[in-house]
Amino acid sequence: MEKRPQHKKQLCTTRQKIGNTMKQRIFHHTALIIFLLTLGANISAAPTGTPSESQSPSPTVSDKAKQIDDLKERLATKVAELKQSKRQAIYGTIKSVSVSTFTVETATKDLKIELTDDIKIFQKIKGVRTELKIENLEKGDIVAVFGEYDATLELLKAKIVIIQSSDPLRIAGKITEMSKSDYTITIQTTDSKTYTIDFETITKTSVWNGKELQKGGFSKLIPGDIIHVTGTAVPKKENRVSATRITNLGGGTLPSPTPATTASPSATIKPTAKP
Repeated sequence: MEKRPQHKKQLCTTRQKIGNTMKQRIFHHTALIIFLLTLGANISAAPTGTPSESQSPSPTVSDKAKQIDDLKERLATKVAELKQSKRQAIYGTIKSVSVSTFTVETATKDLKIELTDDIKIFQKIKGVRTELKIENLEKGDIVAVFGEYDATLELLKAKIVIIQSSDPLRIAGKITEMSKSDYTITIQTTDSKTYTIDFETITKTSVWNGKELQKGGFSKLIPGDIIHVTGTAVPKKENRVSATRITNLGGGTLPSPTPATTASPSATIKPTAKP
């Protein structure tokens, strides 16, 4: 019987708490509604901002159009450059060399060559393809040049330059000295010129035995032998030849060049003798 008043008291306390909670919720909801109404009013009260915001897409569209126009212009420029420049290869003799360019004399005209940063220069030396530097280019070199030709500037931007071996030299002389350490042969020609012959790994040697040619070699060459040499001049070394073929005629006397000179007059006399 005594617990009922206490129960009523707890019930009242609970009702008060619920009432306070409801009041808080109502307050919060009211505040939220007021905030939303205020926000909506601010949005609706700013009609002047809408045109500026509606105009914001138009600058974006124009920017994209401008980017497209720029891209078209760049593509057109690139196409024009491609039309102006094309891959080309030329062959000729170096006429002059400067710091950034060199001029090649071709069969039709002189052409200026630009020395680019990534240029590569090669030459076949002693049978081996060797990479050289720009400083190795000299006036008189026979070259093949590969690169991009600019028709507007009349300029060839070189990518690869191959220095050609000069025309084969053919000389005959008597062996005066041999070096087995560096495989060189010194010969003297009929006009008393002295040449140093480099015997290479690719050098082919044959010996004339009076009837036929037989296979020879460096060890079968001796001072006093007369040899015929075919080869190429060694760059930057006077009277030095890299031999590709040597024919050994054995000991003997070099033929005098006199008969060759006397033969030409006799040939001219014959036509005149006919009348």
